Amino acid sequence: MTSSKNEQIDQRRVILVGAMGAGKTTIGRIIAQKLGWTYIDNDYEMSKMASLSMKELAALDVPTLHSLEEKYLIDVLSRPGPLVAGAAASAADNDELLVALKKQCTIYLHTPLEIQKQRAGNAGVGRQGLAENAQKVIRERYERRDPRYREVASLVIDTTREPESDAQQILEYLATHS
Repeated sequence: MTSSKNEQIDQRRVILVGAMGAGKTTIGRIIAQKLGWTYIDNDYEMSKMASLSMKELAALDVPTLHSLEEKYLIDVLSRPGPLVAGAAASAADNDELLVALKKQCTIYLHTPLEIQKQRAGNAGVGRQGLAENAQKVIRERYERRDPRYREVASLVIDTTREPESDAQQILEYLATHS
């Protein structure tokens, strides 16, 4: 499935949104490399912002992590392009960030629920909330966030193929909408 909105948006900042394991980092790096743009990794940037190691970042409680994710995205959206950046999934839970994402070239890397359950894992940044009942948490997040991502996305693609194929789809979209 591919869908897109044909609105005038800033094409010099590509923001990838989606669930854990959707491919934001992998696809983002491919796109940035092919365009010759800067790639901004959200986990790395958040660890720098908070002066934490990745292990310490992964150990933060969920509210603290979500607060840091919001600060990171506000910072990225203030940077001049061209750039490609991943946004933490929690951005879908913040109405102000959703408004800001609507003005960007926001690409929703949609991953069907069953695939999300396979890819999420239980270790690493953002997986803190999965410790107790991962299947239930993933379903709840998907049902809440999926419509919100769709609302702000310039383009929605299913990430059920190889990352290179998904990246190519995004590059084609950018070439025809710049």
